[in-house]
Amino acid sequence: MNNENNVMKAVEEALAGSQLRKFDFASYEISDDDKAKIEEQEVKLLNSFRKYRNNLFDICSSLAEVAKLLKPSGSFMAWYESAGLTKDMVSVFLKRWDLYLWQPDYKDKIFSLSDQAIKIISNNSLGLEVVKGILEADVLKVREIKKLLPQPKKEEKSEVKVERQKYFNFNKIKKMEKRAKKLKDEEKTEYKKELTEYINSLQKLMEEL
Repeated sequence: MNNENNVMKAVEEALAGSQLRKFDFASYEISDDDKAKIEEQEVKLLNSFRKYRNNLFDICSSLAEVAKLLKPSGSFMAWYESAGLTKDMVSVFLKRWDLYLWQPDYKDKIFSLSDQAIKIISNNSLGLEVVKGILEADVLKVREIKKLLPQPKKEEKSEVKVERQKYFNFNKIKKMEKRAKKLKDEEKTEYKKELTEYINSLQKLMEEL
């Protein structure tokens, strides 16, 4: 199955829409006779790929129907494993079908994408607008799809910057915060009591200044 997927992935990437990408025969000094023979094979290749897409559509449709019937009883996994299918394979088939049900206008593209591409655009972290944008774009290759993905946001450190720390070390506050998070429930009451006394002492000091 892996070898078949690799072959089909290569074919998918060689195709764009309903036409094979134009090859510059003249640059390689290909004779007109050979060119005609090659173009004849291109048509056969394209037709074969269309049949593959139709077969893939039927596979996804049938699996989705069986899943609907067997999932309530919890027997779907046992069924597809008995048929020689793996969890990963079935997952991709069903994700592809869900994409089609959501955006049926993009049927040809959805059933032309590689399994890896389907996994990427079916990621729950992607918004619907991002996925739709990928389907609308003229891209099929995984590396092209990845360029359309939103860049992950860098985690912003929520640090309170206090200027002119001449008399106090404010890093101690962070240590207190970390310690408070590790306290057991039975220790929190005593901790709050001591913290309140500490705050009151600081307040008294403020009033004396």
